[in-house]
Amino acid sequence: MFNSASLLERAHALVWDQPLADLPIWQRGLYVAARIGWAVIRDLLSGALSLRAMSLVYTTLLAMVPALAIAFAIFRAFGFDSYVEAVLTDFLSPLGDEGTQITLQMMEFVNRVNVNILGTVGFAFLLYTVVSLINKVEAAFNSIWRVEASRSLARQFTEIVSMSVLGPLLVLTVFGIMAGALSNSAIGGLADNWLISYIIEQSSRLVPYAIVIAAFTFIYRMIPNTRVQMDAALVGGLVAGVTWGAAGWTFATFVVKSAQYVAIYSAFASLVFFMIWLYAAWIILLGGCSIAFYYQNRAYLSPYAGVSLLTLRQCDRMAVQALLLVHDAFERGQTPWTEEALARRLHVPMEAMAEISGALCEAGLLTFAAGTPSKFVPTRPADKTCVADVLAAVRKKRFSRSVTDDTLAHEPRVEALFEKMDEQQARLVDPVTIASLMAADEAAPEVDAGAKSSATLIR
Repeated sequence: MFNSASLLERAHALVWDQPLADLPIWQRGLYVAARIGWAVIRDLLSGALSLRAMSLVYTTLLAMVPALAIAFAIFRAFGFDSYVEAVLTDFLSPLGDEGTQITLQMMEFVNRVNVNILGTVGFAFLLYTVVSLINKVEAAFNSIWRVEASRSLARQFTEIVSMSVLGPLLVLTVFGIMAGALSNSAIGGLADNWLISYIIEQSSRLVPYAIVIAAFTFIYRMIPNTRVQMDAALVGGLVAGVTWGAAGWTFATFVVKSAQYVAIYSAFASLVFFMIWLYAAWIILLGGCSIAFYYQNRAYLSPYAGVSLLTLRQCDRMAVQALLLVHDAFERGQTPWTEEALARRLHVPMEAMAEISGALCEAGLLTFAAGTPSKFVPTRPADKTCVADVLAAVRKKRFSRSVTDDTLAHEPRVEALFEKMDEQQARLVDPVTIASLMAADEAAPEVDAGAKSSATLIR
């Protein structure tokens, strides 16, 4: 008789123990999909995504009216002020009549926003809530992508606002072109055919889902402060878009049949349902972002962590090699390396590369140049950058929460052994600098022209 633990172990073995190299492509795809799903569900159960979603729900409640007021003012300038209400109505459609009521109340609040009455302090608070929401959204996405560097607040605000304005305007333009094409006499005549008319009718039902998938794909591609591949963003957007549609239908069915909950919560029912739907919406958005991350890093998926981890020795090697590549590009005036480019060049997961780059930046060995995505530049000359400093930076980052050595037991014979090992390592490592490694590379080049060109293409 099987218990839940044994079933979980069997499922874990089925998903993770099968080598993928010898499988056909379609079976390999199924296993990769199962492993990505396992990793995302594991993240959800661990609470990381849930905490982010709950934080975003609270910030959304504070920032929704100011954000709608700003969007309403912008779209009114283009003559599309009714678009804001239509988008809000569609977003809250799963709430049924409650959603319609919430939409009317919010638009009433938006119409009552008067900057002249608010004053400087009130307007600054409203603007702060909007910027805070933008900052938290990017921080959540960067956390999923294991990116430590964030854009500046000014850059976040301008990029998000530009996406919020240009995206809907592009959709409206496409719909305008389609409507103009259908009104054309020649094309309109084709629409009279029953087959073409049937195809247009059925396709029109898929248009809202296609727009949602495209919107999710665009968000996953643009918001993380790293280079997200188009196929990864599309996979995340497709899964999130389909889940969004299914969740909306499920939630609408739940709300229609929830008279008992209305009786329990009474006047608070609308607020409760609204907050639950907001939480579900953020979970879907963050879950799709997590799928995009794991799809792009599927080669490093681990059965016990998000992606496979490096040993301390591997971190040491990759940190020295990463710093060498950054200095080499800087000295030769080449394109600076990004975190993603270094991860692909060193064949390490992004999570491990983020840990290494974070350690080097905290130690003052690297810094970020302006731009998106962030590019690395050295902070010290190569002849002043010792390999010993690199190793110390990696250990400080890896063991930042470790127990202090003074509290541990000390055996004299063991201490003497480790002191000799430290002396030997110091004798070997202390004289070595990044400049000496670069000189050794120039004296005995091991990289051919093809590898150099491929490294340039990687960046």
